[in-house]
Amino acid sequence: MKQTNRPFLTILALALAVVLGLGACGNTAQQSNGAKSDDAAATTEETATEATATEEAATEETADATATTETADAAAATETAAVDDATALDLWADDSPTAALVKEYVADVTDEKSPNFIPAEDRLCTIDWDGTLFGELDPIYFDWAMYIHRVLWDSTYEPTPEQVEVAHQIEEVEQTRSFPDGLEAQHAKYLAEAFKGMSVEDFRAYVAEFGETDAPKFTGLKRKDSYYKPMVQLVNYLHDNGFDCYVVSGTDRNVLRELIPAYFPWMDDVHIKGSVSTVEASGQKGADGLEYTWTPEDELVLGGELVIKDVKANKPSIIATEIGKQPVVSLGNSSGDSSMANYCVNNNKYKSLALMLCCDDTDRDWGEIEKAESMVKSCKENGWHAVSQKDEWKTFFGDEVKLDKEWTFAESDPNQAGPNAREASFDAAGTPQAEEEVELAEAA
Repeated sequence: MKQTNRPFLTILALALAVVLGLGACGNTAQQSNGAKSDDAAATTEETATEATATEEAATEETADATATTETADAAAATETAAVDDATALDLWADDSPTAALVKEYVADVTDEKSPNFIPAEDRLCTIDWDGTLFGELDPIYFDWAMYIHRVLWDSTYEPTPEQVEVAHQIEEVEQTRSFPDGLEAQHAKYLAEAFKGMSVEDFRAYVAEFGETDAPKFTGLKRKDSYYKPMVQLVNYLHDNGFDCYVVSGTDRNVLRELIPAYFPWMDDVHIKGSVSTVEASGQKGADGLEYTWTPEDELVLGGELVIKDVKANKPSIIATEIGKQPVVSLGNSSGDSSMANYCVNNNKYKSLALMLCCDDTDRDWGEIEKAESMVKSCKENGWHAVSQKDEWKTFFGDEVKLDKEWTFAESDPNQAGPNAREASFDAAGTPQAEEEVELAEAA
């Protein structure tokens, strides 16, 4: 019988025990390490969760603070808007129907939620100047009076007989307040002629100088400052609410460009559409612009020819060709603005508004009741809104300006333009006299 090798078996058994022991220890170590990893992961996850919660809380707190700030800002803005809206037209009577209408209209068409909302790019407002923004001064317009000054009183200029005749006709209008047919076109034609060859800069300087003269029939007022303060306020209100405002007037364009910026500094020359006369190079001398080439020595001078008188049906034409959009607001005061008003309120895809001033105040301005009543009637017939200057304005040119009811043509300063320096041209009743009649009267 063979003997078993016991030492070898013993060693083998021990080896197996060690291997099995090490395996068990390894498993235990893995379990221990796994538990530690799980604990670490749990700790990390808990930390991350706590950080997230803290961050979310901070975010919520910030959001709440932001919301509170926005709410406060919105409330402040609303309060400011309310205050601004309450004082925006404070030169208008507290119960002014026009002020209320304009505010309601502006609030409606600028509200994006309103069915009448008008995009900012389409909020076009066209504004007459003479008699709407600027006083007609009984009732001669600024450039009519300046024409008389140029033709009859400017010693540097030698007028033609035709120009003198038109100047005298305008003097008669000053006295009778009745416009003969065709005078409007004649004045525009001869105004252009009377300043032919003058540089644009010199012409504007001439306008500025004439604007410094006293406004006739008022005390404390210069011609350049003859703006109706309530209307200046109204136009600025529209501008501040996103309306693109253009002056569209029968007055010469370069006259307007000189006088408007002092009261509407935000209105550039492009937004001023007056009557147009030719402008050419100083060396052009009437040559066709297609044949003449500008030289380094040239400057812009007045060409002396009328292109278009910006009144009546010519107003919509100029608006369409030079602006390219139909207005949604029109401001005017006379039959010369009727076409512009009708263009505004008829066949308009937007809600529109046309205001017409009525010259019904004879205490603070040289109003004409019959013309005012006629305008009220026209407003009713055409869907315009009539504005009573007498009932709706707290002031005209400012409280310091007074109507001079004692004013007569004979009492005026001879340095002034026109009939207020031509006593001999009128008899005691104010009737124009022929030159030979004046001579006989002086001889007597």
